[in-house]
Amino acid sequence: MQRTFEIDVLYTHTEGEPTAIVRGGIAYPHGADIHQQRAYLVEHYDWLRRALMREPRGHQHMFGVFVTPAPSPDADAGIIWIDGESFIDMCGHGTIALGMVAVARGLAPGRSDGRGRFATPVGLVSCETGGSDGAVEWCRFENVPAFTVAQDVPFELPGYGTLHADVAFGGNYFATVEWKSPDLRIAPENGSAFSALGTIVRNQLREKLELKNPLTEASVPLNFVTFWHGSSRPEALYRCVHVFSDGKCDRSPGGTGTSAMMAMLEARGRVKVGELIRSEGLLGSGTFEGCLVREVRSGGRRAFVPTIKGRAHVIGSAKWTFDPDDPLREGFVVG
Repeated sequence: MQRTFEIDVLYTHTEGEPTAIVRGGIAYPHGADIHQQRAYLVEHYDWLRRALMREPRGHQHMFGVFVTPAPSPDADAGIIWIDGESFIDMCGHGTIALGMVAVARGLAPGRSDGRGRFATPVGLVSCETGGSDGAVEWCRFENVPAFTVAQDVPFELPGYGTLHADVAFGGNYFATVEWKSPDLRIAPENGSAFSALGTIVRNQLREKLELKNPLTEASVPLNFVTFWHGSSRPEALYRCVHVFSDGKCDRSPGGTGTSAMMAMLEARGRVKVGELIRSEGLLGSGTFEGCLVREVRSGGRRAFVPTIKGRAHVIGSAKWTFDPDDPLREGFVVG
């Protein structure tokens, strides 16, 4: 009989968006780089991704990360992001959560300076944390370069006619749509409506766009659609909702999403390098602080190194058991 598999998971939320942090329990191949580690997970532990993200242990909007042994000398650890449908290249809200947890709970070996460095499938990201009275209260991370790849890409939305999207990279590719309908505003009670609209937009734009991982040049499908409009918060530049995968809605302002939004807005002349902005998410519980700190080149194009600052909270932990005789061992989805 197969042995029962057990694994420990730590749970956080970043302005409402969950992160399930898988810290151990997997023996990765020695000397593997981040892409080899990810390939290993895809081949041997995709069942675990499904089991943790989906019911009964997770839910439709669950998000998570495998924390791997340092895959390169310049990293403290590797981070490989997941949801119920796939592996994701990068995640900002989760980096904020992981950065705070790594410092507060000593998960970054050998680090005592409030900082961390993580390898991701799209490049190295670094973070710093701060607070008062010994508490870790915020995390700011420096993301991979962000850039715009397309503007005014048309699509058809039933009931709204022909609209246009700008496409930008902030660790993931985002189709950003300035939402001007006064009858449907970005708010928690309208999440399902934006989920349906975002899925329609994504499916249309996938047929028009050829996108590549800027680090490996591998083709990647468009997975994120961002609707945005002005915010009622005087300190925030905009309010947004990021729709991804099978219609999941990011509750937070989004870290890679804020990076992509800033790159898009810079291309439109609405944000400058060095300017601090605040972004508000679907839930509206708080904001992220973003800044394009410097201009660089990425793949021969203008790009910008963004920083994103936010906060996260630990909400619990679990030791999950996976019985080989359980017919629902890998979780399930109810449509």
